[in-house]
Amino acid sequence: MKKNYTKEVSVILIIILFAISILAFKSYKLEAKKRILKSNLIELSDIKYGMFNVDKWKENISVIVGKKIKELKLEGENRTNARKKIITFLYTVINEYEKNYKTENKRKSFFGLSFKNSVADFLSVFDKFRNNIPNIADQILNFLDKKENKDRIKDYILLQLDNYTDNTFQKIDYSTYNNILNKYYSDTENQCKLTIQNKINTIEQKIKKTNYFFIALFLLLLMIIIYNKSNSKLTIILYVLIAFHFLILGLLLPMIDIDARIGSMEFKLLNETISFKDQVLYFKSKSILEMAKIMLINKQLKIILVGVLVLVFSLLFPFAKLISTILVLFKENMIKNKVINFIVFKSGKWSMADVMVVAIFMSYIGFSGIISNQLSQLEKITDKLNIITTNNSELQSGFFFFAGFVIISISVSQIIINRYEREKPAENNV
Repeated sequence: MKKNYTKEVSVILIIILFAISILAFKSYKLEAKKRILKSNLIELSDIKYGMFNVDKWKENISVIVGKKIKELKLEGENRTNARKKIITFLYTVINEYEKNYKTENKRKSFFGLSFKNSVADFLSVFDKFRNNIPNIADQILNFLDKKENKDRIKDYILLQLDNYTDNTFQKIDYSTYNNILNKYYSDTENQCKLTIQNKINTIEQKIKKTNYFFIALFLLLLMIIIYNKSNSKLTIILYVLIAFHFLILGLLLPMIDIDARIGSMEFKLLNETISFKDQVLYFKSKSILEMAKIMLINKQLKIILVGVLVLVFSLLFPFAKLISTILVLFKENMIKNKVINFIVFKSGKWSMADVMVVAIFMSYIGFSGIISNQLSQLEKITDKLNIITTNNSELQSGFFFFAGFVIISISVSQIIINRYEREKPAENNV
């Protein structure tokens, strides 16, 4: 691109800067809305409200108990088999009781003679019980066959289940859960999830369109940087301002979503299927600044040190480089300042920004691989459980904006170096 096109290039860069400013603001607002919606959706899908929720288990078991008692029909072969089992059980109980009764009386007897045992044998008390067992079994079956008695049995079992769970398990705090349902005017969890997901889908479509514009503008910017050989101070400042926008978005928007969940778990209980869907085991979505903040407030020195390094190389150093670039353009004597000279000229590609992007990318690959591997182990626990695990971890917009900043930053550094090297011989000749 020839030198006499400098003004045209500046105009194009101003338009790009203006467009990116509008898109950056829009992108940030959309991502903020999406994060709120996604956090609400994740909360509703949290495993503590599903597989780890005793109320859910009570609900499932109650349905099965009610269904099985309702299906209990003591007719024909079922009645015959049930009668045999009851009779066998009653014979076992009476024989055991007779044995214990006589043993205890004999232990308390005088010279091995028990008056109570003698009377029981004389009156044939236990034999009469045994002779009456078939009649007792029929009475039990008739009792179980009545609807009102089935309902009483069901209520009794459920009451005992409630007492057991209330005294054994910690109660779940539903305040956040209920607030989310109320927020989206939903009566059920599934209805609320559907409402939130529809809102997320709408926002993602808008974000996608915004990102298409970003990509187009970024590619146009790269073409200008590559083909424009005569960069004025204005064009360099415009490059810096555009890089600043990418840096801000890279720092504020989420870098990585780490999302591990059980997509589906099914098993049989009393020949009835119990299933849990979309159970979130772990979810984190953080920007660089949020991660640095978490590390800095940690009480462990090692983590604080990592937080400081993240803050320095992802925030302080990039900002210092952009500011130093502008200072050198307007005050050339600032080149003599050792710190600024190092940041602008000596650091070059060793700005650690590119290293940061690679580190984040490698962390994503590592986390993704570890999570996928661990989740796959759950699916092999037992053949009696049908478990489908999912790893929804993915890179987010913040990563790509930060990567864009790195590319622009390295390009600007090279432009400054080339400009200085061209001007330096001219100064020496003078």
